[in-house]
Amino acid sequence: MFLLKLLLVPALIWLISAAAKKWGPGVAGALAGFPVITGSILLILALEQGPAFTRQAALGSALGTSANIAFGIAYGWATLRWRWPACLAFGLAGYAAAVALGHAAAPAPWLGAAFGLAFLSVAGRLFPRPPPESETAPPRPAGLAPRMLAGALLVLAITSVSQRLGPALSGLLAVFPVLGSVMAVFTHTGSGSAAAIRLLRGMVRGFYSFVAFCLCLAWTLATLPTAAAFAAALLLAVLVQLAVMWRGRH
Repeated sequence: MFLLKLLLVPALIWLISAAAKKWGPGVAGALAGFPVITGSILLILALEQGPAFTRQAALGSALGTSANIAFGIAYGWATLRWRWPACLAFGLAGYAAAVALGHAAAPAPWLGAAFGLAFLSVAGRLFPRPPPESETAPPRPAGLAPRMLAGALLVLAITSVSQRLGPALSGLLAVFPVLGSVMAVFTHTGSGSAAAIRLLRGMVRGFYSFVAFCLCLAWTLATLPTAAAFAAALLLAVLVQLAVMWRGRH
């Protein structure tokens, strides 16, 4: 189990980084919104804590997409005026505020998940316009090792204290913007603020498949074996992701 926690997420992050090199920040952002880290955390929670705990965590993660997007919005606006250290601080502050608000509000699990889905429809309009003078280039590969290490550490941290945190807070924290923060910083420093904004805004498209994964998992874990529930949720997420990317191209 320890090797699964240590190796699964870094391998998935490496695949997304390869996509960023080949197809650019917009596609990379959409793929980064896919349930890579959170799906891995939920799988480990299902193996360690059981289906009932994981159902609640999955719904908490669906709500947590709003906090992840809040990071991107805050970081995106900050890029218009500051360099990456201040932008990262603003982004993390936005994420922390959204998590605190969601935890304090403590909505019913399915209601919170519905809010996370509804927020996606307006989130794209809250980002700034990319500056026209910036050039688009792939993010620098130097960020790959920090991304992989941060992903592995987050999985280890959340799954180690999940029983103490409870399913709702575990689900919220499982959506910590590991990919978003590291990819945003290296895209920002290597390609400029316009590319960073496109990356972060592209993640909103990816979160449709993320929320579909979480909702399907919460529903199917009540009736299906764990492996079948995750397979069904992953299949739905892939179909939603393909549909969103097709719509974006047309």
